[in-house]
Amino acid sequence: MRLWICGLLVVLADTGMTRAADDAPEKTLPKVVLIGDSIRLSYAPVVAKQLAGKANVVSPKPNGGDSSNVLKHIEEWAVREQPAIVHFNCGIHDTKKFKSTGKFQVSPEQYEANLRAIVAAIRKGTKAKVFFALTTPIVDDRAAKTRAERDYGLHNASTEQYNEIAQRVMKELDVPVNDLRAALGTPAEQAAKIVDDGVHLNKQGVEKLGAAVATFVAQHLPAAK
Repeated sequence: MRLWICGLLVVLADTGMTRAADDAPEKTLPKVVLIGDSIRLSYAPVVAKQLAGKANVVSPKPNGGDSSNVLKHIEEWAVREQPAIVHFNCGIHDTKKFKSTGKFQVSPEQYEANLRAIVAAIRKGTKAKVFFALTTPIVDDRAAKTRAERDYGLHNASTEQYNEIAQRVMKELDVPVNDLRAALGTPAEQAAKIVDDGVHLNKQGVEKLGAAVATFVAQHLPAAK
């Protein structure tokens, strides 16, 4: 499983791609921007394949990281593209909890402020429909074992806490939410789609989320011009 994930990331790095589709973009089709961390990087090619002929899918090469980083780069990754749709996530990196202080990489209060600012920036700079994807689950025992020597931990309860913040904010801002946790199934089914680092998806998980995102986006696509 690790080899499969590494192979995928090497392919992405070697191609230097910023667009998830292999071919040059069809300018008559609506443009969809996907923003997020390594989870997004893994499923973006699946989304592009499933939306081929319906949309030009743009997936920025960098890992989006936490919400502060997404906000910092939102002009580059979304506004400059002038897309019809922006489907974004940030959360896992925000919930890194440092062992020495017990503090998150991005506090709950700052996470909320960042989400509001990201949506505002997209709406101010584009006419895009904005969608938020909930953060995917953590398998606690696997994540703890993998990160035993690191200065931070990742915990499923933290992703649930931050997802609750995101859902409340997005409801207030009238931003539809794509529940990627539910797309992975029950807790047992989720665990079966996550590799032994407790965070990243195996091939089955990548295909499942790619299909879920493609289906969600397709429901909101404007007609091609």
